[in-house]
Amino acid sequence: MASYVLVIIALSVVSVGAQDVVSDCPISDGYFADSLQCDKYYECIDNVLTEKLCPDGMAFNDLNHRVEKCDYIYQIDCVDRPELQPAQSTEFCPRANGYFAHPEPGRCDEFYFCAKGEGSHLTCPESLVFSLKTGTCVWPDEAGRTDDCKSGNVVNFTCPSVPSIEAVAHPRYADPEDCQYFYVCINGKTPRRNGCNFGQVFNSKIAACDTPKEVPECSDYYFDYFTEYFASLGDSGVPSPDIMQAAIASGFDVPQVAKRVRVKPSSSALAASDGVRRRRPLVETAERPKIVTPIEGPKLPDAGDKVRAAGSAQEAKPARTRRPSLRAPSRAATTTTTTTTPAPEEDYVYYDEYPETAGAAATPAA
Repeated sequence: MASYVLVIIALSVVSVGAQDVVSDCPISDGYFADSLQCDKYYECIDNVLTEKLCPDGMAFNDLNHRVEKCDYIYQIDCVDRPELQPAQSTEFCPRANGYFAHPEPGRCDEFYFCAKGEGSHLTCPESLVFSLKTGTCVWPDEAGRTDDCKSGNVVNFTCPSVPSIEAVAHPRYADPEDCQYFYVCINGKTPRRNGCNFGQVFNSKIAACDTPKEVPECSDYYFDYFTEYFASLGDSGVPSPDIMQAAIASGFDVPQVAKRVRVKPSSSALAASDGVRRRRPLVETAERPKIVTPIEGPKLPDAGDKVRAAGSAQEAKPARTRRPSLRAPSRAATTTTTTTTPAPEEDYVYYDEYPETAGAAATPAA
């Protein structure tokens, strides 16, 4: 008997307690998908068949008839069994469970994760949109959206046509509206918006990210942001190491934030000591108690004690605070930027190794 069995219930049904039991199972034990309804399936135990339903928004996965498993609808092929149970919808959830696009047109990077009818608002990383096909955040050209979120409406950039002799596989062009961002034209045709690391801007001359001082038109790009940031610290504030590093790398004139002092003895103290400057002797640190055992007597510390002491010091070290993600210095920080499917860092910042399509390196000039 094949592992994948679709059951059409056209058999006589008898009532036993609270369950509908059908006398004919494909095999004595297993779980089998209904042939018409994607979220309906049947459980067979000792040739006793029981009809079941997945939670609303989920469909039965029939890859293994020994496993009872329901997955989100977008993860299951329901083409041949398109029927579903009536939807249990709420304000932001078309069905009780799953990932769903934001109901307002044009909000392409926003979506809702729904669990038992409760919706959580989420936002994709910069330049990505929500895909109805995969329930994840992808590039606009991969999302396959046909509404206001199709690639041509989301990406406000057209890859220029260049002679084939000058073409490169995936050329980069500066974003005309934002110094930190640029566009990668996949095979010279499909634009994808990308960004430099915080503290850098895109340099068109070298087609790579660079320091602002090397790009005259973007030399003051971070000036207002860093000025406001360091002013907000006041006299006692401690700057974030990440922001401090980015400010220095960008060429910003970082203000002195740490107070430095030098001890100068008074004239009366020098006179009392015959003009000779003296220091208080260093105070010896307390020694650790010696370990004494009844049998061996006093025992000197071994080399492992130093290693253990160093390890304890590392464990006590406070965790490093992570800098919040920033899209652009001039924009206000957002509070809903979490996502279940963040793009990998190397895939989000640099694009040096795209697979080339034969004969499609660039679009020849007309």
